[in-house]
Amino acid sequence: MPGPLGDDIYEHVSAKAWQEWQTLQTMLINEHHLSLRDADARKYLLDQMNRFFRNEETETPEGYIEPED
Repeated sequence: MPGPLGDDIYEHVSAKAWQEWQTLQTMLINEHHLSLRDADARKYLLDQMNRFFRNEETETPEGYIEPED
């Protein structure tokens, strides 16, 4: 992630949290058939990422059941 946001993530987000976000991001891209060439899709993912890292509710694919530890 380039720029100040990328710097902030690099300095304040753990590798585990980043990996969890990447997993959710992949699910959202696949579920919603998003193209990263589309500005609205990128805006949606950025919003979901910000929610994720603020521990707010994020969208999940329909029918998704979170795995148990």
